[in-house]
Amino acid sequence: MDEYNIVTIGGAVRDIIFYTNEGTIFKNPEKNPLFEKVLGFEAGAKIYINDISFLAGGGAFNTAAGFSKLGIKVATITRVGDDQNGKKLIKQMKSRGINTDFVQVDKKHSTAFSFIPCLKDKATHSIFTYHGAVDYLSLSKQLEDQIMTDWFYISSLSAPNWPDILKKVLKLKSKINAKIAWNPSNIQIKKQYKLLVKFLKQIDLFILNEDEAKEFVSKIDNSIQLKIDNILKNIYEMGPKIVAITCGKKGAYAFNGKDVFFEKTKDVKVKNTTGAGDSFSSGFLASLFYKPDNIKRALSWGILNSNSVIKINGAQKGLLSKKEIIKGSI
Repeated sequence: MDEYNIVTIGGAVRDIIFYTNEGTIFKNPEKNPLFEKVLGFEAGAKIYINDISFLAGGGAFNTAAGFSKLGIKVATITRVGDDQNGKKLIKQMKSRGINTDFVQVDKKHSTAFSFIPCLKDKATHSIFTYHGAVDYLSLSKQLEDQIMTDWFYISSLSAPNWPDILKKVLKLKSKINAKIAWNPSNIQIKKQYKLLVKFLKQIDLFILNEDEAKEFVSKIDNSIQLKIDNILKNIYEMGPKIVAITCGKKGAYAFNGKDVFFEKTKDVKVKNTTGAGDSFSSGFLASLFYKPDNIKRALSWGILNSNSVIKINGAQKGLLSKKEIIKGSI
């Protein structure tokens, strides 16, 4: 049985990122704090693309690439199609130092992909995602018997059987004395929040962005004031040992039941924010792996890693090494 520092679970995706100047950003006229802006294009028009890239993505792959770059022995559990995109993603995983023994190849369903329109001069995008093979991800008994790790990092699972996968990971957590970090999907927060809450008492690190965190606590109790301190403490009371919330260009917060920590973002020229959350997560958890009690440093690592990624097109090209991140950290 091979031993790993971190095993990531979730999606591996082919990202198709394109830039155009022909979109417009609108403020939501309904003044909904959970849905503030709209990215729109002229109906029926032919939209011209200025630049296009075909890159690797997906929560499990992005974070695994980040962990590996930071000197952590990592494997990923994901599912791709038996097609060119799937084969290319596996090849890229190997080139990034990620163990692919647990990558499942689906003979019936194609590899997941995301179609990401971006406004060239505004660093704004939307993501259209096709889940494909990822929706059929599973965790077999044989697979469970082969895994030994310090941490599981669970990214946004889209598979309809995600509760079953999570239950198996939790059972395995107890068996091998591992910890779990979880960054749930927007769909889980919007439609399955009651089920999500049931697992939180067994989660060691729970990571959300600000919009997701606001929506989550609003679903549970719409009387809660949507201030970060309130949100952090309300989520913490549901069970996770550490709660981290990213707030875009403002920075990121974390709460461990005792202290609220904050790290502001750096002043960088943003190219594309795709993968910003994943790069923050990999930096934050990698720091915790090396120094479990230093949450302030973990926030610094997460911000530094994210700031580096958003300066470059794609979710993985700007990931920092351990040497680079230590040089810039507190």
